[in-house]
Amino acid sequence: MQLLTLISLALFALSSDARPVRARQPSTSHLVTVPVRRVQRDTGLHVELRHEQQINRAQRLAARAAGLPAPSLDELRANIERRASFIDQPETRKRFNIPPPGFGSTSLGTESFIQDDDTAAPTIAQFSSEVDPDGADTTFVVTLQLGTPRRNFDVILDSGSGDFWVDSDQCSNNGAGCGNHTFLGPNESSSLVRLNKGFSIEYGSGSAAGEVVNDTIVLGGMLIDNFTFGVAHNISDSFANDPLADGLMGLSKPSLSTQGVPPAPIVMRDVGFFHQAIVSYRLPRSLDHVNNGEVTFGGLDPAKFDPSTLVTINSTDSGFWIIPLEGASVNGNAVTLNSTQALMDTGTTLLVLPTADAIAVHAQIPGAQQQQSGQFNIPCNTTASVSVRFGGNDFEISPEDLLFASGGRTTGDCTSGIGSFNQPGNQWLVGDTFLKSVYFSTNFDENTVSLAKAV
Repeated sequence: MQLLTLISLALFALSSDARPVRARQPSTSHLVTVPVRRVQRDTGLHVELRHEQQINRAQRLAARAAGLPAPSLDELRANIERRASFIDQPETRKRFNIPPPGFGSTSLGTESFIQDDDTAAPTIAQFSSEVDPDGADTTFVVTLQLGTPRRNFDVILDSGSGDFWVDSDQCSNNGAGCGNHTFLGPNESSSLVRLNKGFSIEYGSGSAAGEVVNDTIVLGGMLIDNFTFGVAHNISDSFANDPLADGLMGLSKPSLSTQGVPPAPIVMRDVGFFHQAIVSYRLPRSLDHVNNGEVTFGGLDPAKFDPSTLVTINSTDSGFWIIPLEGASVNGNAVTLNSTQALMDTGTTLLVLPTADAIAVHAQIPGAQQQQSGQFNIPCNTTASVSVRFGGNDFEISPEDLLFASGGRTTGDCTSGIGSFNQPGNQWLVGDTFLKSVYFSTNFDENTVSLAKAV
């Protein structure tokens, strides 16, 4: 092993109170690709309320990114109740074919209702595992192995947070159970080492708290014996009630980690699996009915993007992947914007804009209408070309991604995949409405974001 690698391993061991990290796989592979398959999820909630959950999540994330106090649970509950009140109107029920109202104050008062649900075989690299987006493209989950003996854990990929954790065998949800998950602890893994160090993190949707441990991890064929991460003893309803996820892998910059340890791509680079700490995303959409999504560690997969459209953009010094926003257009007509920055986040379902920008964009989409709730409808058969400009290139959003959870409908009005929020600052929250149309890559070493047209 080269001298620099040995030095980096020693520094990592000191910084994380961990034993030296040892990789068993030779450092010969330069890309490790994780392919995607679809999983359908039925939350049982009306589409407008699911949409409001996503807006709530965006508000909390945007506040955290701006260094502002996050909205309280009471404020988020009020948002949901207000949105439900518009659904209950006869005209709205008729338009969306909604059954008689059944949204009582009891059901609206639960945290699970406030929080998010929180989204031909591809050519892949030598080592791979599977990733699951849900039916509404709101969460992306990678399958990996932890512990001794190794067991599968389904873990959400989130570029907007900095901690990796899975559910603990001591897990509690406000005194209740943590749902149907795979759990980890000393009784399940003989190689787990407790580090006597705690962690606690709040998300746009949900929260987790527990302790930091070392154990074996295998992701896409990469094995690290003494990987440092968290086991969550306490999780919120949104995580406890989600049967598709046993934890979360944060892929933001290291400064967002409440555990004080490097994110997985940096650890993988340091042990020699690849040369650069890069994560690249080709996110799938359920309406394509094809497993063409993947996440690649160590570089960019040239088979997944048009190289003539590739741009690389410096990110800000924030712990989030924030880049300059250069403009937007609809059907070739420029939109006047107030915002100048964009936070890129795979964990955000919608493209969420400050209210003035959302109004300006929808004003140029034929047939778009603002609802009484402040959000927007778009014709389900829209062919509007909405483009966002980054790094000197215009990137078009696929018209089908302009619709939120449309289920493939082509008649009537659908809820817009571009959301609106009243948030101080000049920043867009760029989630999967946009990211499903592009190849999105983050480089931890260079502090850059790359974008290209996805293929």
